Amino acid sequence: MSEALRIPAEPEVARRDPLTELLPPLLPAEVNDNEARPVPREGERRGFEIPAGIWAAMIACYAVFLAALLGATGGARAGFMIAISALYVAMFFGLSRVMLRHAPAQPRSPLDRAGGRLQTFYGPLGRGEVIAQMLVVPMAIAFFGIAILVIRLAVA
Repeated sequence: MSEALRIPAEPEVARRDPLTELLPPLLPAEVNDNEARPVPREGERRGFEIPAGIWAAMIACYAVFLAALLGATGGARAGFMIAISALYVAMFFGLSRVMLRHAPAQPRSPLDRAGGRLQTFYGPLGRGEVIAQMLVVPMAIAFFGIAILVIRLAVA
């Protein structure tokens, strides 16, 4: 066979890919993924990191609210609805407790130490700041229940 038939007329045009000029070069991460052992993955290890006293204060605020509602309504007609609300509050806090018991042991809160700070997404917070942020809504709800009770007693 003649030499002209074996060699393409324009070897540069036949081998050149037009996308190589437009795309950046791709480099493989590894030669073979099966040769390198993957690093074991571990999930995020974060606990509640809130002292038990704050949880107790939240529960107390909701108990004050429900007790004030029970006292303001007389308990006869609204007692069933208040009991259902109490069950929901118990489920909310009880589920957190059950989840904590099934999880690995949690370290003590950094707020339990003197001068301890809780790391948050927006920066470290001191004990007073954490208490203020976590208890502002439960305390407002407790004061709302007390206000309803005071109004009911003033009207009656």
